[in-house]
Amino acid sequence: MAKFDLKKLVGDSSDKLKAGAQKAQETLKGISDAAAKGKEMAELRHRKKEDVHGCITVDGAVKLMCMVMAADGDIADGELDQIREIGGELDPTFGAQQTDAVAESTALVKKLDAENYREDLNDLVRDVIRESWNVPGATIPVKLLLWDLLAVAQSDNRYQEEEAKLIRYIARHLEVDKSIVPEMENASRTLMAIENEIAWLKTTDRPFGTVEPVMNELSDRKAAIMQGVRDLIND
Repeated sequence: MAKFDLKKLVGDSSDKLKAGAQKAQETLKGISDAAAKGKEMAELRHRKKEDVHGCITVDGAVKLMCMVMAADGDIADGELDQIREIGGELDPTFGAQQTDAVAESTALVKKLDAENYREDLNDLVRDVIRESWNVPGATIPVKLLLWDLLAVAQSDNRYQEEEAKLIRYIARHLEVDKSIVPEMENASRTLMAIENEIAWLKTTDRPFGTVEPVMNELSDRKAAIMQGVRDLIND
């Protein structure tokens, strides 16, 4: 079976949102510079909850990706490579801090009590989200984060129950409408099925004239689904 690259399929969405994320980063930098004078720093540290809940820091996003990877009890090296790749795409300047975020998250997960693993992992998730509301830095929209979390969870062509539960838990604590994750899950499952069918058609010995219309129809369906995902993320 061909490997399903959900992250690559939504690349255009990420590119379109990077400009918004960069603008948010520049705004935060301006606030931080002014904060050195005194008053602005206090305002930054005590930003109202409703002002920041549409986005989360890239640092927090990378940590949450690690938590989703750990939902099944382990974080594989290959999974870490994908987290680093996504983190670098979200913020190319993240650099060593991204590596630190991955290392910190991995260390925390390894210390969890096996008997209370899920509860303790949920506690880590809540702590990461709370911290992300109160620090400056590059940010991304929370709905883009949820799509990236799905990409991370399905990087091995599987979507386990533990991963699904944790992503829904994250969405709830990010205060995202409860209909968003199921809608994204349906889109990703359909995209996976289309990708697998396209991969199969490329290996079939059927005449090209027979295969081409089907391939075109599948490509059109995939494009329509991806547009729906972009609209969902940007809404």
